[in-house]
Amino acid sequence: MSFPFGIFTRIAAPFRKRSGIEAAGGGRRWEGASTLAAPQVSTLAARGTAQLRASAAYINTPYGNRIIETYVSALAGGGWQVRSKHPDQATARDLNTAFEALVSPLLPTVIRALVRDGEAFLRIQITRAGEIRLKQLPAEQVDATIHRDLGDGGRIVAGVEFDADDEVTAYHILPEAPGTPFTTYSAAVRIPARDVLHIFDPLFPGQVRGLSWLAPVLLKLRDRDDASDALLMQTKVASMMTGFIRDHDASLGGFDGELNGSALNVSLEPGAMRILPPGADVTFSNPGQGLAQAVDFLRAQDREIAAGVGLTFEALTGDLTQTNYSSARVGLLDFRRRAEMLQRHLIEGQLLRPLWRRWIELRALAGEIEGGNDFQAVRFVPPGWQWVDPKNEVEADARAIEAGLKSREEVVAGRGRDIDDLNDELARDAGRDTKDAAE
Repeated sequence: MSFPFGIFTRIAAPFRKRSGIEAAGGGRRWEGASTLAAPQVSTLAARGTAQLRASAAYINTPYGNRIIETYVSALAGGGWQVRSKHPDQATARDLNTAFEALVSPLLPTVIRALVRDGEAFLRIQITRAGEIRLKQLPAEQVDATIHRDLGDGGRIVAGVEFDADDEVTAYHILPEAPGTPFTTYSAAVRIPARDVLHIFDPLFPGQVRGLSWLAPVLLKLRDRDDASDALLMQTKVASMMTGFIRDHDASLGGFDGELNGSALNVSLEPGAMRILPPGADVTFSNPGQGLAQAVDFLRAQDREIAAGVGLTFEALTGDLTQTNYSSARVGLLDFRRRAEMLQRHLIEGQLLRPLWRRWIELRALAGEIEGGNDFQAVRFVPPGWQWVDPKNEVEADARAIEAGLKSREEVVAGRGRDIDDLNDELARDAGRDTKDAAE
């Protein structure tokens, strides 16, 4: 049977000719594809459910926990260093120590909430002694059900109050977090924005509340975990059945064993040989069959999950079997750039600097600091990164300093150290060497 050539031409036409922007096209290939028409509304609608699922993934799945803890260690590390620019060195050291003692205990839990819930809240409270007390608030304690038009351009969106200039003026916070034991429902309290630090990474202009960083991979994390469990149970069940005997004449295949009803449980000893009656046959199970292909498939899923949360495959899985020095370094440098961006914009920009301004102003008003406006200047030193290849990296930094491409301060800060502390230590070492030589 033959078909006219024109039929094939009409069938193939859609595949041969494409015009316009395919991302906005139609057709069966786009059926069921999701769209995000109103991202601000969509993030508000999804944040609560995504937060609950991310919390469960953090507690119940190895990769969910690994993702969050990797970001905690990258952004918090061994702790941030504070370097006040106060002209009096002794005063500057006291300020540095006091502020680090205030922030350091909370920093890991704040970052953990930031990644898991998509946002972190800190309430600033002033004690009767005039000291700042920081209280971390669960994201659900900021009442996301409050939406209200205040008139004259003011409004409340998901518990966050804005004025006519689109500036955040207050947060509406429940006295107790939902689900707290022995708590009773009461209306949210309006807390001025000056007393609340809201740390989150906005994905879209106009976004009011944060979305869990695990949102792109939550569904895949669940499917991957289910697939891994199913594969494990399949292997476990298959391993329980070593072999199957086909017995055509009811002679039990010539085997002896424990009879349980009509089933004979047979165990074979190492080196044993059996002569089967005519017609009997034994088939052994192969529980590891297909395991290699399944492992490769799961590894491919792991790579997608790692890409979805901004980690390298090695950082997510801890699997270094297929990694060499060059590829590991390239992946690590890419992750470091992302981590440094988050450190500067989120940890320093939304947490440390606003808190420092409030804290230092309070100390100045109490008459504890002198020096005009000099007490406000500060530099934050993020935690340094461990060397991948100490010998080559130190030599490269030394040559960059000699060539004038880097300063000693830049190199020392990149290691998470402060150059003043390093100079003091070197001076003490030099003094001890001179003393030892004189003796």
